Amino acid sequence: MAGAGSRRRARMDQQYVRDNQTSFKAICDITRHENTIIGNINETVGRDDELWILGDLSYRCTVEHTLDCLRRINCRHLHLIIGNHDRNFRLRSNDALYEDVFETIDDYREIDMELPVLDGSGKPTAATARQTIGMSHFPRLSALAEEHGNWPENWNKFADVAPTTEGWLLYGHTHQGIPDGTDPLSVNVGLDAWDFEPVSEQQLLAWFTFRHADQSK
Repeated sequence: MAGAGSRRRARMDQQYVRDNQTSFKAICDITRHENTIIGNINETVGRDDELWILGDLSYRCTVEHTLDCLRRINCRHLHLIIGNHDRNFRLRSNDALYEDVFETIDDYREIDMELPVLDGSGKPTAATARQTIGMSHFPRLSALAEEHGNWPENWNKFADVAPTTEGWLLYGHTHQGIPDGTDPLSVNVGLDAWDFEPVSEQQLLAWFTFRHADQSK
């Protein structure tokens, strides 16, 4: 699975910060970061594909800069799930500012995609089928509750917006370096875990199948 490269880079960056007694903010290159992400999207996403962005799109960015970046993406069907840092989108009256680039803007959304058919014990069968999957910026509420000791700020701030679904779920937010979700029915699709590249439906199907097969051993 993807993610090994980004994990290595993250460890190197963390070591550099410690060795040089500096901060990530001091060494970051925002322009390079934006260009890398946009370039990776344009290399893998087709113009007529559906691209879902699961939050934290424009941290401390102006509307004008956010629109400039979005218009560089060569995809006609963009959708946004709002993240906690997307202050431009928290006031839903601002949706009109982005209506020419986003087809939908939501806090949570469900779509149908091809997913493994599980047997009674949760083991994947050879079959797949179109099933409903939720998309949120946040992990599910039950996961936030279970990780209260590690994520106290997350629980206090985001318990009212974390999804309550117990079904299939895609999320970001945590900046973890691996795709492993908080449970076998969820997966972290954050860029940190996927070499700063968008994740396709085929990759997600393969990941869920692998995860459930591994869990059932």
